[in-house]
Amino acid sequence: MARLLVIDDENLIRMLTREAGEALGYEVLSAASLREGRILLDAETAAGRSLDLIVLDVMLPDGDGLAELERLTKGPGHPDVIVITGHGNASAAEAALSAGAWDYLVKPLRLRELTRILGEVIQWRQTRSTVQDGKFQRPDIIGSSSALTDALHELQEAASSSVNVLITGETGTGKDLFANALHLNSARAAGPFITVDCTSMPDNLVEAHLFGHTRGAFTGADRTREGLLAAADQGTLFLDEVGELPLPAQGSFLRALEQHRFRPVGEIREISSDFRLVAATNRNLDDMVDMDLFRSDLRFRLRGMHIHVPPLRRRLEDIPALAARFIESCCQHNGFPYKEAGQDVLDMLTTYSWPGNVRELKHAMERACAAAGNGRILARHLPMEIRISLAKSRLSFPGATLGDDLPSLKALSGIAAKAALKTPSETAEKFPTLKENRARADTEYLTALLARFHGDVRRAAPAAGLSRGHLYELLKKYGMTKDGMSPPASPLPSAAPE
Repeated sequence: MARLLVIDDENLIRMLTREAGEALGYEVLSAASLREGRILLDAETAAGRSLDLIVLDVMLPDGDGLAELERLTKGPGHPDVIVITGHGNASAAEAALSAGAWDYLVKPLRLRELTRILGEVIQWRQTRSTVQDGKFQRPDIIGSSSALTDALHELQEAASSSVNVLITGETGTGKDLFANALHLNSARAAGPFITVDCTSMPDNLVEAHLFGHTRGAFTGADRTREGLLAAADQGTLFLDEVGELPLPAQGSFLRALEQHRFRPVGEIREISSDFRLVAATNRNLDDMVDMDLFRSDLRFRLRGMHIHVPPLRRRLEDIPALAARFIESCCQHNGFPYKEAGQDVLDMLTTYSWPGNVRELKHAMERACAAAGNGRILARHLPMEIRISLAKSRLSFPGATLGDDLPSLKALSGIAAKAALKTPSETAEKFPTLKENRARADTEYLTALLARFHGDVRRAAPAAGLSRGHLYELLKKYGMTKDGMSPPASPLPSAAPE
């Protein structure tokens, strides 16, 4: 039986949630404050029970519900959270959803709407459980982080249908593994899985590769060849790096995709192929459309369903399992004795930003295995660029060592104030006000914080001792974003010479 906890100081909301939840088969617990909610959660944890869903009010007698959101989602069962409030606004909704809330509802609640959402959560968690319990085939996709599990759930939904799928993600995240898993779990698993690397096809031969050609159709066509679309009949056609498909070929491919019929180069008659298309790219197709580098109609046809593969920096908890698998594979392939990485190495791996994602981690582990020989893998065996990057990041805060938290926002404000006081030559007229000093300290800290965690607010907020909602509020206050910062705060004036 699914289990639900509602935390709200209004008795009417608790009764409404209980009625909707029990009608759907939930076991419903209720609390009137954050303190009561924590007591219930601790009791459930001690008893070995878990929750599926928490309905959480924002303004509670003893605190801000949003400030507790991340802590609640990390509890037993990793429950989903529906945020409710009587004073909704667009910024708060963005903060709640960005912090991982399932939905953001404004009071007064309607029983029909609440029942619908509670039902959706049950269905989501039931289907997601098959991803986690091993029923879903996912060869070489390693990890159990929430970011990866969510992507795998979307993959499972796509596998149950026959619509076109677009897989996006940074280079090295494993988009090809997702495409292969999609095929293996689909109704076409018995058919062929044909991979097309759009970066490797010469522009003048794209159509010949895709549609096939007859003998003599062009210079060098010494015999008739079947095209890749025909080879994918009754199976899956995987267009890797579809953003590199030349613009002239996109129109003819769009027609083949819509009709599943095409004419091989040099042929008179059309042939048909019943293929399912899966495409992948690390480029932003929307931007390419705006620059007239990609057809908008083809973009819409590709994106029947969209799956985004998370970067490795968003699934750091998967790194130990990934590293162990890559080390084991490398040792087996090269005949090395089995070896493992120590905790110091794992600490470094989880601190590094991994611009090359899983592919970079794999190469790093292979290099470390080779460098370690028959001994244990040490930090010095990691690639030099990783060690240099980590050393530079530690120098951003000279007093910090690997694994140390960033200084808090409050602490950094004090540091900035002391620095200002060390300029006795400063005139009273140019000495910064307390407000200016705080603004500068805050913006400098937030800039360093987001640079350290590469704009990942989910990781940055706890390091700063803030809730994600509070961090978003600070970014908004200083005109900053999690990706591109433009702090407007007035800088401290330089000391004037006497």
